[in-house]
Amino acid sequence: MTRAVTLAEIADTNTFVVDGTNVRVGINSSIPTTTLDVGGVVTATSFVGSGANLTGVSGFATALSTDQTSPLKTFFKTPKQVSIGAGTSVTVESDVTSGNVAFIRESIVHVAVGATFHVNTSTTLITNVLSVF
Repeated sequence: MTRAVTLAEIADTNTFVVDGTNVRVGINSSIPTTTLDVGGVVTATSFVGSGANLTGVSGFATALSTDQTSPLKTFFKTPKQVSIGAGTSVTVESDVTSGNVAFIRESIVHVAVGATFHVNTSTTLITNVLSVF
């Protein structure tokens, strides 16, 4: 019965839309704006590729190679400086669960003219946490 329900949902134009003119498919997206437009959470047993265009994923450094057969995949680089742009306000605040400690990889925090940078009085900020600079 589950497959029949799934097929019925796919046939529902509110759930599954094909835009043949623009070569787009929408799943839970009635007006797809990209090749595959999913209105919801996408899960999989694995994702393949470099992931270079993924958003919302935070890494700690950039590998020197994305080739999984290269030894350079285990060597990393990271910027020395983080910049806070003009008109931006940033407040760093940790919590008791984290020991009131926050840290960054970079050794320099550059605050542009017109920007503000605060570290909450209850928070200890550690820069250059990797001790590479």
